[in-house]
Amino acid sequence: MGITGLAAGGDPSRRPGHRRLAVSCALLPGLTGMVATAPAAAHAAYTITEQPLGSALLELARQSGRDVLFRPELVHGCRTAPLSGETDFETALAHMISGCHLRYRLGDGGAIELERAPVPATVAIPALAPAPGQLPEVLIVRAAHHDTPPGEITATALTDSLTATELRERADRTLAEGLGRLAGVNVLVTSLQGDLGGIDRAARGEGQFAAVRGLDSAYAVTRLDGVSVAQSMPYSRAVQLSLLPPLAMDGVELTKTPDAHDDGDATAGQFDLRLASALEGGEHTRLLVQGNLDERSASLGRPSGGGMAIADISRQFGRDHTLGLSVTGYYGRNRFASVEQSYQTTQFEYRLVDASGKPPAGMDPARDLMATSLNVQYSEGETRRWGGSLAGDWQPSDTFHAFAHVTVATADTDQEVYQMGFQGGRDPSFISRVALGNGLYENRSVKTQVHYWFETNPDTATLGTAQVGADWHAGALTLAPRLFYTWGENGRPQHIEMSFWNPVATTVNQGLSLGRQDGYPVVAGPSAALAMADGVENLPVSNRGQITSLSSRQDRIGGALDGKLALSADATLEAGVKITDSQRDSYRRDQEGQLVGGQGAVDAGSTVASLAAAGLRAGTLTAPLAGIYDFTFPLINADRLAQLYRQRDGGATWTADAWNGNTLSGGERRVAAYGQVRLTWDDFVLLPGFRAEFSDLTNRYWLSGGNGAPAGGVHYGWNDSNSQFTALLPRLLAKWQPDPQLTYRAAVWTSQTAPSPYQLAGNATATQDSDGVLTITRGNPDLKAVDGLNFDLSGAWAWTGQAAGEDGRLELAVFRKRLKNYLYDAGGSLATGSATNDAQVRLSIPTNGGTARLTGAELSLDQGLATVADALSDFRLAGTLSWETTSVRLNNADLNAVERVQYAPRWLAGVQLRYDRGPLHLAMDYRWADDYVQSYGTAFVSGGGTTMAGSALDTWVHPTRRLDLSAGYDAGGGLSARLTVRNLGDALAYRTSVGRHGDAVVQTISAGRSFELSLQQEF
Repeated sequence: MGITGLAAGGDPSRRPGHRRLAVSCALLPGLTGMVATAPAAAHAAYTITEQPLGSALLELARQSGRDVLFRPELVHGCRTAPLSGETDFETALAHMISGCHLRYRLGDGGAIELERAPVPATVAIPALAPAPGQLPEVLIVRAAHHDTPPGEITATALTDSLTATELRERADRTLAEGLGRLAGVNVLVTSLQGDLGGIDRAARGEGQFAAVRGLDSAYAVTRLDGVSVAQSMPYSRAVQLSLLPPLAMDGVELTKTPDAHDDGDATAGQFDLRLASALEGGEHTRLLVQGNLDERSASLGRPSGGGMAIADISRQFGRDHTLGLSVTGYYGRNRFASVEQSYQTTQFEYRLVDASGKPPAGMDPARDLMATSLNVQYSEGETRRWGGSLAGDWQPSDTFHAFAHVTVATADTDQEVYQMGFQGGRDPSFISRVALGNGLYENRSVKTQVHYWFETNPDTATLGTAQVGADWHAGALTLAPRLFYTWGENGRPQHIEMSFWNPVATTVNQGLSLGRQDGYPVVAGPSAALAMADGVENLPVSNRGQITSLSSRQDRIGGALDGKLALSADATLEAGVKITDSQRDSYRRDQEGQLVGGQGAVDAGSTVASLAAAGLRAGTLTAPLAGIYDFTFPLINADRLAQLYRQRDGGATWTADAWNGNTLSGGERRVAAYGQVRLTWDDFVLLPGFRAEFSDLTNRYWLSGGNGAPAGGVHYGWNDSNSQFTALLPRLLAKWQPDPQLTYRAAVWTSQTAPSPYQLAGNATATQDSDGVLTITRGNPDLKAVDGLNFDLSGAWAWTGQAAGEDGRLELAVFRKRLKNYLYDAGGSLATGSATNDAQVRLSIPTNGGTARLTGAELSLDQGLATVADALSDFRLAGTLSWETTSVRLNNADLNAVERVQYAPRWLAGVQLRYDRGPLHLAMDYRWADDYVQSYGTAFVSGGGTTMAGSALDTWVHPTRRLDLSAGYDAGGGLSARLTVRNLGDALAYRTSVGRHGDAVVQTISAGRSFELSLQQEF
């Protein structure tokens, strides 16, 4: 059985992003001799108020100075009655754990180890010792200071973690945001995933994905309840973590130094999203109700309220409580509204050029840019999240445990986007090149076109796992068979759009002039274009309705068998095999009915004003950002628009290319085997291992161009491709703990991340974005996998003070990664692009890059402030600081020989100031992320007809910051309340620029603050 623990002064629930270190090892009969005893503290009698058992044990450890070791799951849901006047430690402990089906054993050094009792807790249980010759697996945990989580000190692998309490206490809206509390994790508010990314996704103002140590989530493994989840994003292997609310998790771990047991593609790390066993923590019922308010929505008079409800029930059955059943369910919804500022794709130019159209020699191309468009957008919507888990566990003895678990999570978002657009560089006729007489020329906008545009941006995301398995112990042997199924789906089920403009009626023969106000670009002229925008009701319809549907799904089934054999007192052999079979299906279909035999949702000649007669108006919104963007936005009924489109477009037809051209299906079969030996010499642990993986991918795709009829030697229509990858991955981890308060770790491991099926498929597809840019993509089945060589070295130092609140902990980790055959994230554009002569068409073909190198350091500190002054004994200061430098050779002629790696800020920082006194808990959290490259400046043709490319045109995400406040109160009897304020300082959610220091071509999202109030009752 596993044993974890909490030492005197330890509290895993009170730290904003601490490290967690986990180790599995053989336990000899003399285990407790390995556990150091904290210095005894003098006391007259123990006094502990009614509270959750975990925090009560913490208080007992503090008052007694004794080490207390336990798994957090053991005490989940348990509460202790008040204790007052008791002077005997064991009597006090027995009083506290009574009714929770727990028992304890006493170690030689005085440490206390808690475990689940196999019989009802009303029966007296003597202290236990392992059976002679038996070597059960354990997880040893000691906490030498206030916030060390279980497994922190004695572990072999380096892991960061967040407990369930931490996830619930923060103001984070999604799990991705919660992970940003961990050192080295960068939260991404959008992606490059085509229709499922971009600035409109960023307009939701919440974390969507998480990049670890400078690598996007496609280089990380995500496990839910121990199962590596399906990867259902259409263009990559990333997992959308925004679909999971942090309140529904029982804890999260991020393993940064995987051993041979872990999947081979965990180059960046491995996220473990934990769910509690039905046998852990005793019987309990937890109900949570939360209400939230979006300030931006409320200030504009739009729907602004939301909330969430969670029920968590666990029951145990049988005379010995050997059968457990746990059910968790949740449903929540939150509103969002934001102001977006963007530019039209390809509509920017070099201002000054030479005769060849290039920037003058010596001039930074990014400083020479001029925007020839400005889009002012308002976005609003609602996200609904629901899901739950069902867990059944059966443990008839200490040597056998069987389980069946099912988990599902769904997020469903409705979003509407309104845009007032000014286009001054739509095509070459909008740009004039004026000679300056010194060999240089100036590009100037000479025409401006006004557009009003509406779209919906819905999406659905589902992630689920189901598994059955067992753990069987027989003497020195442990076997753990598993069967599992996981599924995921991401889709855009009913995107619909329409636009209002005319190449003559809404075009002004004067160039677009832009200014700046409070950091935002604004339209300074021409006045005729501004007057036309003010008369938006008179703009004529252009696109009378266009519907796009996208779906991407993966189903994976598999099984695994893991085994452990204790060869001797200081050597354990671990080995296993895992087989998986995945099926992926995706498609994207787009139709503008009026172009293919339909009538559109409204008649030709309609205007914005005439929408009301068709039942399409849904009100008006004025001045979404008062004083800066004071435009009026007529609101449109999206459901009515879709209804009219379907009613009137019965004559619209599909060609074979239009229906099948963006379709991809295929399978991926993977076989993996591993072996490793855990060697222990006193305070030193060595874990050498080896993992082998073989993957076979088959894809079926459609080659567009001939509507399925082969011609000219080209096999138009359905085609097949095949790719295979073999990974041989040695791994070595080591841990040295010369003292209970000193721990040093080192790791060297290899990894391999295969390209996504979309990158491999070999299919030729054409996708057109809302700006009319057509992207032709073609996969490459001969792409190589990305091979990683990873190094990690870390140390942890803990100290105790003479009084409560003086303890602290410092951790430092340094790492180095070398990735061969690097593939960067280009979303639906694959990896590289070669410009064509048509400004509206772009060709992208995936190729491997060269070698990427990432070097970094991570520092975390947690310190009680009683060392500063006695009056600060209830305050703690904790924080993380990450630094990283990166370089990569992309082997792209358009770019510099060496580039920065995507999603890798040079600096990341987070700090929390916390106050805990009795039932009151207050916290202030601040996070800051440095700027980083989002996409590379590969070649394209501007609206004015100029070929533009270069690393100076990389798109950079600007530094972000966020300040949150939280206040909680434990009222007693299991009732608690919490208030949080998210983004107190009203910082921008997102801002990018073409060029790191450029300010001409920018995108901005302002999403405002939000407030949450929650009540929780535990029984």
